[in-house]
Amino acid sequence: MPVVDLYVDYTDVQDMDKFPIVPNGVYEFTVKGLEPKTAKSGRPMLLWTITVSDPETGQPVNVLNNTVLPWIPPGANEVDAGGVGMLVQSCKAVGMPWTGGKLATENYIGRSGKVELIQKPKQIQNEEGQYVNDPSGEKVNAIKRFIY
Repeated sequence: MPVVDLYVDYTDVQDMDKFPIVPNGVYEFTVKGLEPKTAKSGRPMLLWTITVSDPETGQPVNVLNNTVLPWIPPGANEVDAGGVGMLVQSCKAVGMPWTGGKLATENYIGRSGKVELIQKPKQIQNEEGQYVNDPSGEKVNAIKRFIY
């Protein structure tokens, strides 16, 4: 196998896998990405990538948020719409309320709104596959609510 020279010293890049975090507060945001995904349970969801400005540096900071979509779970006969409130909030916040039915993700890219962000412990999977707070104490930004 070939050996590839990466031209960087690991000590210079070792923390580049961490997302910068911003203080708790209300921020203007822009939708940078909106992709359909599937949860491990099989439930469909949307992965929102929004960008806010760090109030201290002015640099853009990406915040990721999954919103679950209505679905019919395996073995069920009825639609499960639980958890869809965040989708409704997200859409209203950018001025494009979701009215049910289909949603064209490309129509949301570049749209802006306001969001309240909080810091919370990063979640990692333990040996049993359950999500727990990262013992390192690392924090991440999370969306508390969209404002509209």
